[in-house]
Amino acid sequence: MPDVSVVIPTTGRPSVTEAVRSARAQRSVSVRVVVVCDLAEVPATVRELRGEVDEVVCTGGGRRGSYARNVGVAHAAPGSHVAFLDDDDAWLPGKLAAQVPVLERLAAEGWRPVVSSRILQRRAGGEPLPTAAPSTLIADGARPEDYLFRRRRLGVGRQSLPTSTLLTTGELAAACRWDETLPRHQDWDWLVRVARLPGARITQVPEATAVYTVGSPGSISAGADWRTSWAWARRWEGVWARETFADFVAAQTLRYALQARDWEGVREMMRAIRRNSTPSVPNAALAALGMVPRATLERVAMRRSRTATDAAIPRQPGGSH
Repeated sequence: MPDVSVVIPTTGRPSVTEAVRSARAQRSVSVRVVVVCDLAEVPATVRELRGEVDEVVCTGGGRRGSYARNVGVAHAAPGSHVAFLDDDDAWLPGKLAAQVPVLERLAAEGWRPVVSSRILQRRAGGEPLPTAAPSTLIADGARPEDYLFRRRRLGVGRQSLPTSTLLTTGELAAACRWDETLPRHQDWDWLVRVARLPGARITQVPEATAVYTVGSPGSISAGADWRTSWAWARRWEGVWARETFADFVAAQTLRYALQARDWEGVREMMRAIRRNSTPSVPNAALAALGMVPRATLERVAMRRSRTATDAAIPRQPGGSH
């Protein structure tokens, strides 16, 4: 039976209980659950899970997710695969059973693989949407930045490689550490750097294997901090294709600057776009949506997706669904 070490960083949110139990409930795979508390001591939510967690480690507090994931990888079982799971997400029971055979086949062919998947999305405290996302999977050989940022789709079906879907070999997890200096875009950064290692290959299975939470309280990704996004993006200007870089700036940093009503930031982002390329129409549209609060956009996108799904369900005799 394949062995997988599951790395779960947490700050003690109550949702960690669901995350741990979803990892423990995996079928056809032996799991070692490593919970890394980014705190000075183990919180009550984790202490209550002692019988379901194989190892608990504390960082001392305030070290952020990348540091916690690196600590978790260091505590993975020797020779095991490594999977990442955020404490506000959960896995479906067949997650690893769907991904491990793909990982091991690619590794046997000489690749250094990372296997992702589709997800079911939910708002914090809500039920997941029944429609799996993203609509389009990453193509073989595609750079993750091109897949994630070029001609980005609007709505919940947009391109994604969420952290809680990622499974890789212990060797690759150790070879490519998460960047502990980054306050955000840690997952994107890790994928972009992994893809540049010799023999690396990123793929996605078509099944939805995880439930991904949108808009968790206190989520760093929910903030309109264009400066930290721009500090990260500048590392890749001249490395990524110009079209990809312009699309990222339009849909991400320009949109955040507009949300923050920071007009100097807007001007700086427009200069960066002019240095590179004209953004695609979808990404230009995303930039314009920066004038609308992000929480409002997320609510509308989730509502539209649920309405579209309900409309697709055939009505039964008598007018009921």
